[in-house]
Amino acid sequence: MTGIDKKVLFEQTFSTNFYSLKSFFTTQMEAADKALEIARMIVSSSDNLDDSTFEAWSLEMFAKYKIGEDIPKIYSMQSNSEGEKWYSPEMVSGSFFWTRYRQYLSQIKGWPMESIEAIDDTTNEIMKSLGNPKSNQPFDKRGIVLGFVQSGKTANFTGLINKAYDVGYKLVIVLSGIHNDLRAQTQIRLNQEVIGTMGKDGKPSGVAKIYTNDASHIITSWTTEENDISSQHGGIRNLNSPTLMVVKKNKTVLESLRDQLIYHRNLYDLDIPVLIVDDEADQASVDTSDPVKNEDPKTINRLIRQLLEVFNRKAYAGYTATPFANLLISTEAKTTEEGLDLYPKDFLVGLPKPKDYCGPEEFFNVEEDPNDKRPSLIRHLREEDTGIFTTIKKKTDADKFEEVPPQMREAILAFLLTISIRNLRGQRKNHNSMLIHTSRFKDVQSSVKDEVARTFEAISHQIQYNPDSKVLAEIKELYEEDFIPAAKGWPGENPVFGWDKVYEELKIVVEIIQVFEINGNSKDALAYNQYKEDGLNVIAVGGDKLSRGLTLEGLSITYYFRNTLMYDTLMQMGRWFGYRKGYMDLCRIYTSEEIASNFEHLAIAMVELREEFDRLAQMGKTPTEYAVKMLSHPTMTLTSPLKMKNAVSSNIIYGGTLQQTRIFGTKEQFFMTNMQATESLIEKLTFIKTNFGKGKTSYYVSSNVKSEIVKEYLSLYETKGDKADSRLMKNYIDLANENGELLNWTVAIVEGDPADRTKIGQYPVRLGNIALDTAVGRGKDVKEPANKENDIDIKAIVAPNQEYIDINSEILKGIKDRTEKRKLRPKENGLLLIYPLNPNVPVFKSIGVPFNENLVPIGIAISFPGTDIDETDVYQTNRTVQ
Repeated sequence: MTGIDKKVLFEQTFSTNFYSLKSFFTTQMEAADKALEIARMIVSSSDNLDDSTFEAWSLEMFAKYKIGEDIPKIYSMQSNSEGEKWYSPEMVSGSFFWTRYRQYLSQIKGWPMESIEAIDDTTNEIMKSLGNPKSNQPFDKRGIVLGFVQSGKTANFTGLINKAYDVGYKLVIVLSGIHNDLRAQTQIRLNQEVIGTMGKDGKPSGVAKIYTNDASHIITSWTTEENDISSQHGGIRNLNSPTLMVVKKNKTVLESLRDQLIYHRNLYDLDIPVLIVDDEADQASVDTSDPVKNEDPKTINRLIRQLLEVFNRKAYAGYTATPFANLLISTEAKTTEEGLDLYPKDFLVGLPKPKDYCGPEEFFNVEEDPNDKRPSLIRHLREEDTGIFTTIKKKTDADKFEEVPPQMREAILAFLLTISIRNLRGQRKNHNSMLIHTSRFKDVQSSVKDEVARTFEAISHQIQYNPDSKVLAEIKELYEEDFIPAAKGWPGENPVFGWDKVYEELKIVVEIIQVFEINGNSKDALAYNQYKEDGLNVIAVGGDKLSRGLTLEGLSITYYFRNTLMYDTLMQMGRWFGYRKGYMDLCRIYTSEEIASNFEHLAIAMVELREEFDRLAQMGKTPTEYAVKMLSHPTMTLTSPLKMKNAVSSNIIYGGTLQQTRIFGTKEQFFMTNMQATESLIEKLTFIKTNFGKGKTSYYVSSNVKSEIVKEYLSLYETKGDKADSRLMKNYIDLANENGELLNWTVAIVEGDPADRTKIGQYPVRLGNIALDTAVGRGKDVKEPANKENDIDIKAIVAPNQEYIDINSEILKGIKDRTEKRKLRPKENGLLLIYPLNPNVPVFKSIGVPFNENLVPIGIAISFPGTDIDETDVYQTNRTVQ
């Protein structure tokens, strides 16, 4: 046996045994040590493995399989009844379907071990909440799995399906969207990764490459890539053997499926366990009928519930990245024919964020960290562009789009640069996509596609045949002024190339780009699998069809101007979330300031929702025992009004949070009001100048301040926008005081860095009897507002660790989680930070207010300790959950 063969055998033996043994050992480390011992024994049985080689290979296994490293957090809230603990991971540790799928992901698809392990761990959590298929007792389990947009939810439910077959589920029905192409895409995937088909050449395909099905492990399917459910299947196959169906959420299809299942159940007297996986569970599945008017459930919801009613032993797992509508389903809704509604009564599981996934945190500063120096990837659209689309309000307005506007043209040039740079970075022959989404009207999309195609052709000719063209000068300027600074400022290694190399690559790139129209009027299709050898390079113009389900492979440039006032719709339209390894710095979103602001709010809402899943899991609550809170917005709604009938606004609670002012007005009176309120507060208190730790920043601190003084200040201080509201915070302190909390406060005035050598310079400030050498510099990288009448967002103002200045530094050691740190502050004590801000920052200078040492912008932040008040924030909750 050669050295290479020995190493392959060593890793295969280790991998198989490591996954099998994990269930039997307390820690990963113990399982790994045992697996390494077995691997050495197997290899040494044919050829001795010396100590140094064994040690070297063992270290490689530890690194590759991430042994000893922290695993992603799984957010899980589920029923924990003792009588329902039927499942344990060892049940599938050496099973047929899951083991084969796991090895397929590792050996054929080359997935990193931590990704496979995340699927293993999360699907184990879901399996615990499903009913026991070997039990003869009826069960009805329903829950939601929260994923990320374009993050691999399909891979997760594929793992779940494989495990379900291993433990005894007979029938799995996958409800895959409302369009044929998404259903076909899912069918192809499951044929490959669950069923294990043979290719057209007669050779094994997909998981069958690992090992083919034997007589006792055969899964039949009533659906194919081409065909959904039809009547021809009636009476042909007995469902008492493993069966898979992939169907779209369509009235005719679901009615046919329901009738056939009833026919088979009655014909064969079947009582089989069934798992229904609902992909995009918030789309079409949620009932929008009006119970006040005594309306029947809407069609798709009614048919899904009727499918579940066919069986006595059933489990429903809905997958979605936007679960707002699902969490607002009535827990009380029930009809005679349809049974219970689809409220996720038994479990909520949040999938961990995958490695190399770029989500809201990458595009928006959801941590509100002022030291986050990553260059923004958002490009705000100007009037020249937005003015065109605001006039297009109906499909007959399609002729109003007469030419490609300036920033749409710039976005096309950015796409050419992105492909060229990716090629030079060694990512040649990968898929590259650009999305243009400006209207839901297909006629408008057709006009946009035609003009984009004409513009691209003109650009292409200039690049290929005219080295002195203005187009190339534009691209060069875009490269040097935008792409190079972004590459240098973005985390990680992002190679930068000389213009000559980029130019040569551009001449190649323009020959491989296609312009597609993706809607029902066009025959164009994003068939990435047909271009897997050389990669598909496409500018996709579309609307609703690109808003959900379909994955835009290698999406880098997005031109998006289609707002919505619903969280779930807006999030699903954000197709720019996904895997962007090696080219995140090249991604751009061209959109309006309003849409970008709404997305940032939604990004924060999603982060808080996942934290809510985790918090309720720690409390041991089930979805029927506690209403999940969802951060609301002044103008947007969580979902459509028809799905909001059970939503109710809750009381306000800020326990364990940091609230900081980011939004500022542009009128002199706004700044005067807050300056006067701050001076009035300072007159009532005594301050001591001090420093904390090794930092250079000075603070003027007043301790043991009564809450009445802080509340009076908040009643005088004016806030803007929805980021932090002084009135709501005052009301919360009132509520906390009634519960014996937030009675004593520390008030600290933050001084600017005395050694500030930036171009904004030092700026002395006088606050009553306190004279500060310089104000705090914040918002330095914020661009001037396009409209001087609009409020300005200077982003975060609180530097890391400033909110913990009143907590002993010794007890903070080793604690990284911000919420956990805040819990260290006694519930009776709050911290108010006051930030006199430097008005020489360009964004403040641009608004024309006559600032001076007696009038500067005043920002505030409050760090709230944890609370025992059992209520929710400015949130929506489900009124039917007690």
